[in-house]
Amino acid sequence: MSHAEHSMTDVAPTVAAVLELPAPAQATGKAIGEIVDDLAGCERVAILAPDALGLFAWNLWHSEMPFLDSLHAKHSLVLRAVMPTITPVNFATMVAGADKSVHGVGAFTDDFGCETLFDVLRARGRRSAGIGLPGYSGSELLGRCADVWGRSEHKSDEELADVIRRMAAEERPDFLIAQLGTTDDVFHQFGPSSPKVLPKLRETDAALKRLTAHLTGLGYGIMFLSDHGQHDVGTGESKGGSHGTEADEDSLVPCTWTR
Repeated sequence: MSHAEHSMTDVAPTVAAVLELPAPAQATGKAIGEIVDDLAGCERVAILAPDALGLFAWNLWHSEMPFLDSLHAKHSLVLRAVMPTITPVNFATMVAGADKSVHGVGAFTDDFGCETLFDVLRARGRRSAGIGLPGYSGSELLGRCADVWGRSEHKSDEELADVIRRMAAEERPDFLIAQLGTTDDVFHQFGPSSPKVLPKLRETDAALKRLTAHLTGLGYGIMFLSDHGQHDVGTGESKGGSHGTEADEDSLVPCTWTR
């Protein structure tokens, strides 16, 4: 994996640059040149985000996710999440290009205190979509604030992928962001270093592979990244996972892309 490190605040300016739009007004990040160059000319952009799949877990289990691993073999960099390293804060940063002190989102029920990619697109007659599970940030924050609100009622990556495929084909949003939230759930349950997380990671990888074939066929350039990572807590049968700190296990996430 590349040692290049960027900030989560760089995601929104990168998406904007690919779509040939200005970054959100209060964005502090900068567009990532290699992604912009590789995705140049894409009509649409999608962000697919397996929640909590940080660099710590990725380095342990990437061989168990052959599709995502094949993309990282071509293009790979590392993003540092903003503090606190929790889901609503960092998904908000992905679309605002700034940290919590600017966007003001600490929970998925909060409203944005600044311009987002959703606003930038809307002001120019273009459309966005946010997709996730009920009770998760992908739905309750991103979907609520986007033009198209997508939800999957079942906690299955494949079910969620079906919703994403259908919305992309029927609605054709210029920008789509989706949270695959159940990876975070299994990391919390077992700890990111536990082999018990592997069935979920394999399921997620297979869903991403099928979804990517569909989205690229519709003209989407796709970025794959996570909102934060996790670290192990406890030992033995009481082992689980947590996040929220500035430790690298919680802060560093892998990012790749394709078209």
